[in-house]
Amino acid sequence: MSKGASFMQKQTADQSRLNAVRNEILDIALHIDAKENEKRRQRAAERALKARRGIEDHFESRRLATQLSEEDERRHHFG
Repeated sequence: MSKGASFMQKQTADQSRLNAVRNEILDIALHIDAKENEKRRQRAAERALKARRGIEDHFESRRLATQLSEEDERRHHFG
């Protein structure tokens, strides 16, 4: 085998290892990005749930206040 052929084989092997490392780094980066996106979606879902519960609590409080007020009025009028 000539020196040129040996050099080319080494260069090809080095290029293959470099490509493998690049692919692994890309896979890791994509995995990290996917996890970050999932965390963002989870936080958004939690915020939406908290807001929805807050709205439900608000309307429940208003409904109960109205009921209490109506009961007080009935008691006042009918003793």
